[in-house]
Amino acid sequence: MSSTTMNKSESTNSLTQPKVIAGEIDEDNVYRNRFYRPGKVLDSNIIIENGGVRNLKKRAKEYVPEKCHESKNYLIVDEIVDEIYGEQVLKGFNDGGVETYKIVVPADAVDESGNPSAERHKTLAVFSGCCDQILANGISKNTCIISLGGGVVNNLCGFLASSLYRGITLIHITTSMMGMTDAAIDFKQAVNHQLGKNLLGSYYPATNIIIDPEVLQTLSKRHILNGISEAMKHALCQSRKMTEDMVGPLSEDLHKALRDPVYLEKVCRDCIDHKVPTLIHYNESDFNEMVPQYGHAVAHAVEHLSFHSKGVSPLLHGEAVAVGMCVTAEVAKILGICDQRVVDEHYKFIGDSGLPVFVPDGLSLDAIQNKLCYDKHYVKKPTMGLLVDIGEVYCQEDGNFAVEVDNHVIRQALEANMNRRNNCLEEPKDLYTIDAVKAQSNPSTFKHGFPSDSTFMTSTSSTSGSSEGDDDSAGEDWDPATATSFGPKSVCVCAPNTVEYCSCC
Repeated sequence: MSSTTMNKSESTNSLTQPKVIAGEIDEDNVYRNRFYRPGKVLDSNIIIENGGVRNLKKRAKEYVPEKCHESKNYLIVDEIVDEIYGEQVLKGFNDGGVETYKIVVPADAVDESGNPSAERHKTLAVFSGCCDQILANGISKNTCIISLGGGVVNNLCGFLASSLYRGITLIHITTSMMGMTDAAIDFKQAVNHQLGKNLLGSYYPATNIIIDPEVLQTLSKRHILNGISEAMKHALCQSRKMTEDMVGPLSEDLHKALRDPVYLEKVCRDCIDHKVPTLIHYNESDFNEMVPQYGHAVAHAVEHLSFHSKGVSPLLHGEAVAVGMCVTAEVAKILGICDQRVVDEHYKFIGDSGLPVFVPDGLSLDAIQNKLCYDKHYVKKPTMGLLVDIGEVYCQEDGNFAVEVDNHVIRQALEANMNRRNNCLEEPKDLYTIDAVKAQSNPSTFKHGFPSDSTFMTSTSSTSGSSEGDDDSAGEDWDPATATSFGPKSVCVCAPNTVEYCSCC
């Protein structure tokens, strides 16, 4: 009996923590105390391997942590990616000894930009539906969520993994260039809300991020460039050599480079090598926020308005960032931070890459300026990073890299970009403008600015029931300068005759 008592005593005495932490009573007789716990380490591994998806049976237990091997795991994939890779990846994990179940989330076969998109379905409703299926089928603290798709699915799964059981294992297998250069290479996870994009989310790490450049062979060239633009921002801000290495093959033979897995893998590697320091040292300097956001202050406004302005072909996010970087270079010149050479190099490097450089004709200065205030870095003025030269971000005397810019300077920069556009005599080389010109020259064959007979239209889509009059259904008084909805308009799955968002979708 005494021995048992002694063991209990020894067990208690082995604790090094205090039994009590007393609060304090301040001078106003207010009791104060606090509790805390060291946070979850934000740590993600990136694996780039050509053929990773094809050889998944061999890699399954490497990609998924050992603690998850005996649990039920869930592969989340959107409808479009599922048709191409869903069953192959599901079989690969199960044949590799990792018990895995598949959940397919909605996607639109075509949006107003003429491209497949799941953005409209990155919602709490879809999030909740996934939770219901996972909880009903079975889950443990060792369950792993595996995302298969682009940035939308990566973000959705990140929020799922951070929420279920207050945090379970997360793996990304990203299938878009945007995911490989930007969306999946981060801790930020989120879903959209009716009032805006990415308003509900968390900071949560994927244990492993798998990048297989081979899967880009099934991605459209515009979508590959969409992700290359996000790599371009790191190149322009951090390395002239990276910029020249990236642009060279695109300038020489755009279409060949966009289907070259060796080139695309190099772009991913170079981008990640430059992005990783901004993530590790994020809290040490606002440099690490201004670089990933380069060009985005203007881009967010231009992108949104392009989807909601009649007569304007919608821009993909990376295409809008390309335009935003050119306008931002104009800002730096007006403020005396860089010279004309740096501005001209922005237009040259970005244009030679097959990306747009001009604000689309049809967007007004007033509308763009009104939209700038919705950027998350806008406080009293637009705030952005600016370049002294290619590969060098401007640092102010106080050591900060974020520069507040007066609205009249932004307006001058936009005017300079538009004047350059209006005076340009060269034939367009970027894929966005080429598609837009085709749309204008043959409107009977094109809908929403791009081909209505696109191969993407053959898949089942919630937009398939839209009529020729959809563009006008938002109302004659609809004002793109004050609209707050995000992304492309699309048909509501609950009310097929409307193109507005609703609480259900």
